[in-house]
Order: sequence, then structure tokens, then C-alpha cells
Amino acid sequence: MINLGKIFLQLGFVCTGKDNENLETLQKQIQERINFLNEHNMNSYNDLKLLEYYELYNQIQQCIFQDHTDQYLLIAGIIIGISLFVYFRWWMIKKGESKKKLNFKE
Repeated sequence: MINLGKIFLQLGFVCTGKDNENLETLQKQIQERINFLNEHNMNSYNDLKLLEYYELYNQIQQCIFQDHTDQYLLIAGIIIGISLFVYFRWWMIKKGESKKKLNFKE
């Protein structure tokens, strides 16, 4: 497990859909490590394993904060909404002009 964590830190964390679950699991591991260090009266500032956990935690947080999947749907919705509104207004103007033309012929 320790080697796997070092590989993640060297390669960088790969963002996945389970980042929130990974973050919760890592929070538990950090808390367990802090409790372990406190029970054995060890300094938590120099603990390499705890520092690795914090680095991985930071990388997962960055993945979560940089997730823009919902943003694309929002932008597409706004563009479609504006396009439909413009088309509807154009259609209403054309409809009004055609009625005026019919009224002038009578």
C-alpha cells in the first residue's frame, strides 16, 4: 500500500468519478494515522506517511474543484435557449409582417 501511494504521488493522481469516495476514505486514513501518532507520542509534522496522505488529499481536491462536466451542459443549455428565443422572436416578427401584408391587400 505504501508503494502504491508513492506511485500515485510520482505520477500524479488520475481524476475519476469516484473522487468524492476516495477523498472520504483518505480522510479516514489521515485521521487514523494522526490518532496512531498521538497514541505513540510521535511528531506528526515529520511523518512521511502522513505527508504522503496530505499530498494525495490535495491532488484529489484539485480534481474535484476542476471538474467542469456540468458546466458544459449549462453552456449548451444557455446557447440552445438563446437560439430558440431568437428564432421565436424572428418567427413572431415574420408572422406579424405577413398579417400586415394581407391587411393591405384587402
